[in-house]
Amino acid sequence: MYELGPGILPHSICVPLTATARAKELYFYPVLCGHYDCDRSYRVSRENYANPLLLFLRKGNMLLEYDGVQYHVEKGDVILLDCDRPHSYAANPAAEFLYLHFDGCNAHALTRAISASSPILRREENVLVGQQLYDMVQEYQKHGLGNEAADSLRIYQLLTWLSLPAGNPARDRDPIHQTMEYIRAHVGESISLGELAQQAHLSPCHYSHEFKRHTGFSPMEYVINTRLEKAKMLLLQTTLSVTDIAYEVGYESGGSLSNLFIKKTGISPREYRRSNGIWTR
Repeated sequence: MYELGPGILPHSICVPLTATARAKELYFYPVLCGHYDCDRSYRVSRENYANPLLLFLRKGNMLLEYDGVQYHVEKGDVILLDCDRPHSYAANPAAEFLYLHFDGCNAHALTRAISASSPILRREENVLVGQQLYDMVQEYQKHGLGNEAADSLRIYQLLTWLSLPAGNPARDRDPIHQTMEYIRAHVGESISLGELAQQAHLSPCHYSHEFKRHTGFSPMEYVINTRLEKAKMLLLQTTLSVTDIAYEVGYESGGSLSNLFIKKTGISPREYRRSNGIWTR
């Protein structure tokens, strides 16, 4: 088992990965990923590190110091570092986060371009980043690396979500962005493709095409993923029954949520809550 450091609580996950020579030559590739729950003694301090870092803070707070500047990191924030300069990050006083060290063709240059104004990124798409990182950690822990091109595409998708500047007024008026906000605000209600397309003033076909171009998901995939992410949060942070959580996220029965959970994660909601119980304090 990969040895975890001070401050990393039991049952946290760390997955070291070894890419092929072909992946290193042609693609983006994951190097190390994990899901950590940390107490106040967790701290990483380095002069530099070979691979860029992408970190999503699911819970708690952290302190980041990068190139002599200190940043406060809050729940839902993304840290993106090239790691070529002195840096440190620590739980403040506790934190749960997902992370990915990656590399590959142009990875360092793209990371520097995205994080040029700040290594802390705050944007609506962060929830997608967190969801993708969670799925990657789970899959790599169970199965290791997969298809080289598919692994590369996942990393590129993460960086694409983070590429546009946060708080862009034109983006906030964009009908796709507005329907994404609507989905998140009404995740417990019935949502149809026709309803979303009507809100965007587009035909269902055109809306679906534009939505996938913006997010990488179809509209209904995004609805399902948003429901699943909220269900995971409720499983870990509340004592609600699976049936009650199903109602909260827009399903008519616990069985419907369980079927989705098994399809998407390979385990039932109860197994997910039991295996990740470290985070239900």
